[in-house]
Amino acid sequence: MRIRNLLLDLGGVLYGVDYGRTLQALGLSQDAFHLLEDPILKRYEKGEISTDTFLAHWSTRFPHLSLPQLLQAWNAMLLGPLPEAEEVLSILQAHFRLALFSNTNLLHIEVVEPQIALWKPYFDAVFYSCFIGKRKPDPEAFTYVLERLGWPAEETLFVDDNPHNIRGAESVGMRGYHLHPPNQPTLLLKLVETLQV
Repeated sequence: MRIRNLLLDLGGVLYGVDYGRTLQALGLSQDAFHLLEDPILKRYEKGEISTDTFLAHWSTRFPHLSLPQLLQAWNAMLLGPLPEAEEVLSILQAHFRLALFSNTNLLHIEVVEPQIALWKPYFDAVFYSCFIGKRKPDPEAFTYVLERLGWPAEETLFVDDNPHNIRGAESVGMRGYHLHPPNQPTLLLKLVETLQV
């Protein structure tokens, strides 16, 4: 079955992310990536708790940081739109239907949304986990997105820099493409060469 649709992750694919910067700002070692699996963070990314509740939890966890320092640390991972991303989106749009699906939260959306506003015309839809109440890699999150788009799973390729998320997409019948190393959107151009046959 030919791939007609690309469902794209945002951070690490089109938008620069460096989790190590946040870990450093929090005073943690660079191998403390388990922080990103914090149940409170997962609930925040699903919109189940407020920003105030999330920050209160992290203020208890990192009492050496003031609230402004905590906010700065949390946003330190955000590097901004990757320079090649818009050109890559323009090329991809000529060959595929595109949509965006990101695990994210209100604090990051406040920063990121204005920065990527010019990309909106490239996408059929944009899905943020904190607005839809569902989060990758949960299979029901992908099912929800596909149903809203009206895209058959077998005609859709999901692109992410996290292999766990790829496996979630594949569990509902989508194909997956692991973008590695991250923050290099020009790697997506390989999809035009390999899928347009």
